Amino acid sequence: MEILLTPSPFPSWLKTSSSTPPILLGTQAPVINVDDITPSANFSSPFCILKQISCKMDCNAPGEVNAHETTLSILRMLSDYSWDARAVMTLAAFAFGFGEFWFLVQLQSSDQLAKSVASLKQIPVLVGRIQFQKHQQAFTELINLIKGTMEVIRSIFELEKLPNYGRENVPALSNALDHIPIYVYWVIRTVAGCSTQMTRITGDEQQAVDDLSSLAYNLDHNLNNLKMQLNICKQQIEATETEAYQILENQFQTHATITEVIKALCYGKSNMQLLIDGSTEVNFDILKHKYVLLLISGPDVSENDLLTLKQLHQEIGNRGKIVWIPIVGQATIDMERKFRSHGSEVPLYIVHKFSPIPGIKFIKEEWHFRHEALVVVINPKVRVEQCILVEQIKDINSFPCFRKKKIDVLLDGISRCACHCLCVHVRT
Repeated sequence: MEILLTPSPFPSWLKTSSSTPPILLGTQAPVINVDDITPSANFSSPFCILKQISCKMDCNAPGEVNAHETTLSILRMLSDYSWDARAVMTLAAFAFGFGEFWFLVQLQSSDQLAKSVASLKQIPVLVGRIQFQKHQQAFTELINLIKGTMEVIRSIFELEKLPNYGRENVPALSNALDHIPIYVYWVIRTVAGCSTQMTRITGDEQQAVDDLSSLAYNLDHNLNNLKMQLNICKQQIEATETEAYQILENQFQTHATITEVIKALCYGKSNMQLLIDGSTEVNFDILKHKYVLLLISGPDVSENDLLTLKQLHQEIGNRGKIVWIPIVGQATIDMERKFRSHGSEVPLYIVHKFSPIPGIKFIKEEWHFRHEALVVVINPKVRVEQCILVEQIKDINSFPCFRKKKIDVLLDGISRCACHCLCVHVRT
């Protein structure tokens, strides 16, 4: 991550350009309606850490080296947080101080206590229309720059929410995710720079706008990169889903193996892993020439559904195998543990893929999967015979492929009767 050690990735001619960065003009900054933002009931503000970050930024001395050191210091303070959370926390810390600033500006003309506190915070320089107008342009640019950082953070969130089918299937997404630490670094550095500018404006200094221009070009560059990466990622994701769909359609019409079907569903171009069987792993060959019941669901399976699957496992015996295909949004260790725990409880096999799968479009459109646990029956010739929700399963008779035909029942009865008569005759 060498870029973090570089004061600025832009050439000197760009920093001294007289043109105004788009972000400073507010062309890329969205309007935020704070009235629509309501904290959840269990929200707990990380007040202490926000205060520490705010103080760190307020005491930041001007200069490229100091800005870099301040940014690294904030990153260390937030080392227990994810990268996107570090950006949000830093922005929240700035809002913490900025909101207090404007509150005092509005109150100090009518409240003596507010006026005294404002004096301690060097706010009096902005009192009065003439003084405020003197810094109005600087404040406008600062606000637009903060809105620009919000747009970068929003793009990072959008990037992280994209289904990650793996580096082999969506290489652009893996590459973009690898660059998130760099984007977060520059978000934090920009916010810290805005905080420094606030201090310099209230101190009636005149050099803040030059710093804003440099940060704005940087932020604009990162935002454009993020948007370009988002577009490429979405194209590759769509292409991966379409390719998986077409492959699966073809496989169910030709002589594909169950292993090939599961690879297209879950792995795409990525390498397959062995099936999970409790605490061990087994080869996919165990599914050959068997009825395979694909259990398609997330990790949150009800107790009733688990009981149904246990009963089904016992009644099927060696005639078929139940294979769980995990459907997840973002992979987590806790989620994988839940899959493994339920899998051992039934028991059943689990496809080792605890992340989004390329075949999800096919599963939703062809097998009509929504949210409820679904079982798809695939016969030994690799043809789909049945799709049924787990909650609709009563017993083994819910599956025609395992239900004995009337003629078979009759023949079984005749056979048992004949054997019984023969045994009686022999004894007599």
